[in-house]
Amino acid sequence: MKKMKSFLGLLLLVFFFISCENGKTAVKDNSNVEKLEYKENMEKYNYDIVIPQIKGVENEDISYLNLSLQETARIIIENIVSSADIGTKEMPIEAKMNYEIKENNFNILSLIITTYVYQGGAHGITTVETYNISKKDYSLLDYDVIFDENAEEHFNMKMNDIIAKSKENNGSRYALNSEGKEVLFFENAEANIKNTVMYFQGDNVVFLYPHYEIAPYSSGMPIFKFDKKDIKKYIKIKI
Repeated sequence: MKKMKSFLGLLLLVFFFISCENGKTAVKDNSNVEKLEYKENMEKYNYDIVIPQIKGVENEDISYLNLSLQETARIIIENIVSSADIGTKEMPIEAKMNYEIKENNFNILSLIITTYVYQGGAHGITTVETYNISKKDYSLLDYDVIFDENAEEHFNMKMNDIIAKSKENNGSRYALNSEGKEVLFFENAEANIKNTVMYFQGDNVVFLYPHYEIAPYSSGMPIFKFDKKDIKKYIKIKI
């Protein structure tokens, strides 16, 4: 995770969100999560930013996460507004940010943050970030906290097997993207767990690759799922 630049940055952040009341809502969600929305629709630009905020929990990880998401939203909004002159009525620049909570059987709160920014060109840029939080103590759980040193080799081997089978069979639904559609991989695609984001859904741990990492933009973001019972020996923490 990224560190806050300075205390002054935090003060500016707080000031920004107190001042920017345009379109702000706070709605109760499950798992102690509230959503904050900042929305503006102008002729040459628009943004619709929705971020999660975990309430009722007092620890360093959650405080930092809440502030980090606010800071990310602030930067996106500032960039869109300051770039308004490159937008047009027909092709306004825009930014959208939303989140989803993935229900799972790992006793983990998995937050998936999806951001889309369009600032001209053939298409916008979509990025995905994930945050996995223990429901026991609300600590942030990184990959290395959850899995042991042998897991990386296992995951990479299994993913490369799927990629190879997909190539041999010209896709044939061996691998799917985040929208459930078939993936056609780059010829030189090679799995690397370090280039993914991770979340938990149902009985699976899911690894998602960003655009262009191992497949063309038209193939979306490939995902690989591993069942809890098949990876149990690699999990370090009690779930």
